[in-house]
Amino acid sequence: MAYLRFSTATRSWLQVVTLGAVLVATPMVQAQQAGSKHDHQHDHKHDHKSEHQHDHQHDHGEDDFGSPGTHVHGQATLTIVVEGNEAMVALQSAAYNIVGFEHAPNNAEQRQEINAALDILRQGNWFSINPQAGCDVGDTDANTDLTAEVSSKHSDFYANISLICQQPARFNELTVSLFNLVPSLQEINVQWVINGKQGAAALSLSQSVVAF
Repeated sequence: MAYLRFSTATRSWLQVVTLGAVLVATPMVQAQQAGSKHDHQHDHKHDHKSEHQHDHQHDHGEDDFGSPGTHVHGQATLTIVVEGNEAMVALQSAAYNIVGFEHAPNNAEQRQEINAALDILRQGNWFSINPQAGCDVGDTDANTDLTAEVSSKHSDFYANISLICQQPARFNELTVSLFNLVPSLQEINVQWVINGKQGAAALSLSQSVVAF
């Protein structure tokens, strides 16, 4: 896969806001295992045969961090970078938001759900950019901790979409339609850096457009 050659300054910014997780799409298994040693313990006697009936009201305690790259049910992180005519849109979301469970798949149905979710994320149809920017999708990638060899109680999905934009100066709006595809997702925290300018926003089903 060809990777975008962003400047050193931009790469440094990305490493800070994403904790090195989103853009490289590397499952944060070890970090999640270390973080899971606090008192937030799921009841292992809980019946996981129907994960979509998971009680979403349980106390996340110290899990509910507000910074990018952390694992919070109902929330995801979106990082947008534009430098020159190259752009990257990178998503990180708790697996619960996407497929309704966070353990390794137990059966063929759950494996199919994971693969279907990865296909949707990889296609990049879950967001759109204002057409005046003239952006075309280039390389795409998606993966998940759910298929990692080392199990984790807090698994995530990752998606990286690279684009080439004919009019990057007119890249001024992005609309996210992911809320319609995965109802468990309630909020997306957006961090963006566009040709040297940066900012942040929070998106929801009722407010799914971020302007730059």
